[in-house]
Amino acid sequence: MKTSNINKNGIGYFKCQEGSHINKRNNFSRLYEYLERFNNNIDNPLISIVLPVYNEEKTIQEVLESLPRNHAIEIIVVDDHSLDNSIDEIKKAQNYDDIKLIRHKENYGYGGALLTGIKAARGQVLITMDSDGQHRSEDLFNLIKPVLDGKADITVGSRYKGSFNYRLPLATRVGEAMLEIVITLFFGQRIKNNQCGFRAFHKRTYKIFDNIKFHGYAFTTELILLALLYNFRIREYPIHLLKRKHGNSYIILIKLSISLILCLMFYFFKNIKKVLSRR
Repeated sequence: MKTSNINKNGIGYFKCQEGSHINKRNNFSRLYEYLERFNNNIDNPLISIVLPVYNEEKTIQEVLESLPRNHAIEIIVVDDHSLDNSIDEIKKAQNYDDIKLIRHKENYGYGGALLTGIKAARGQVLITMDSDGQHRSEDLFNLIKPVLDGKADITVGSRYKGSFNYRLPLATRVGEAMLEIVITLFFGQRIKNNQCGFRAFHKRTYKIFDNIKFHGYAFTTELILLALLYNFRIREYPIHLLKRKHGNSYIILIKLSISLILCLMFYFFKNIKKVLSRR
């Protein structure tokens, strides 16, 4: 049995039966001090963190307990009809009552789960991050600050500007490099880590979520293309990507490739139409 206390800075200290105190919460003092500048009303969160979950029973509790807790932050978890014990593990998380849990009765895929959470978000800034333990919660500040400071409308976490502690599969790097070239050539902006799901969106960009066509594997790419069509400012900022400890990625390379090709073709012609309409 564990009990928890949250101090005034939102840092949690968990007391085990043995009586020892272990600081299991990351140090978010810099983030909390920054958020205090906005004098946010407790009933209106400034930041919404959305996590899609599908069969992540081995990681989701740890991920939830690593997140910052503050009156300016809401946490939304969308379970995409997990077939394992993910729900039970979510409910074991400290301060579970402060988490908004949404459950799908069927599997809608990565994009579908994120869209459900996004529609429920109330914050001025939306954060999307994965629940497999690869994203480090301390990096939230790097993504949030440029958006609230007005330097970007959307920020994308980049392992290439930060670091990653595992051998990157060749197919992943080649795929991202090809997308980088296509996006640069046809949309005029270079985004190197274009498949990263760790991102921040200002509320003004939320309209892009109303026009999503690809809810599956191409979802992350489509968000970038839509944002560029709307002329939103996208910037990459450093994050530390960790090696996945448990399970495997659910991405199927062939399906991903087909989805990305269809997505790129769709938005290529949409962009051409936009350019021609200006003449």
